[in-house]
Amino acid sequence: MPERASSLARTRAVPDLSCRSCAALVQYHAWPDRYGEMTGALATRCGIANAPAAGKAVSGAIGSLLRIHPQRLWLISEQTRDHPEIIPEIGVALDLSHARTIIHVAEDIVVPLLSHFIAIDLRPHRFAIDDVATTPLHRVSVALWRRADGIDILAPRSFARSIWDVLAEAAERLRYTNARPRAAGRAARGCLP
Repeated sequence: MPERASSLARTRAVPDLSCRSCAALVQYHAWPDRYGEMTGALATRCGIANAPAAGKAVSGAIGSLLRIHPQRLWLISEQTRDHPEIIPEIGVALDLSHARTIIHVAEDIVVPLLSHFIAIDLRPHRFAIDDVATTPLHRVSVALWRRADGIDILAPRSFARSIWDVLAEAAERLRYTNARPRAAGRAARGCLP
C-alpha cells in the first residue's frame, strides 16, 4: 500500500499552527440497541475505564476515543494502525485514516483565531480539555478536540489545504494586529490619548 502523503506537506510554516499525524482514525457506529455493547468492548480494548460521554474524549493505552455522535465513536491512535474490530451484529467500523487531516492551533491564539470562523465559545472554561464538537469551519464540517496545548481540528483531507490557508492568513493578521503599538494605532485613526 502506498504511503499516505499529507495534503499539507508543502505548506509554509506558520507560528502556532501545525499539522499532526496519526497512525489510525477509525469510526465505529453501533446499531441503536447495541451501543452499550460496542462502547464497553472498545473501552476495554483501549484500556479505558468508561467510554466517553456525548461531546467528550477519553484517552487510553492505544489511543483516544471521541464521541462525535450519539451512536458513533472515533478512535484516534498515534501508535498503531491495528485497531479493534467489532462484529456486524453490534455495528460497523470504517477506517478514516486517509480521509482526515489534523490541524493543531496552539492555545495562545486558539480563541481569538477560531472565533472568527466558529460559533462556539472556545474559552477554556466553556470548551474544556477533552471536549469535542462538530461544527462548520469555512463552510466545511470539522470536528474540534480541545487538548491541553490547544485545539485539534479534524478536517476532511480534501479541504485541509483551504482551511489551512484561511487559518494561516487570519493568524498572520492577528499577529500583526497584536504587534502594533496601541498609541500608534490610535494616532493613525486620528484619536490621541
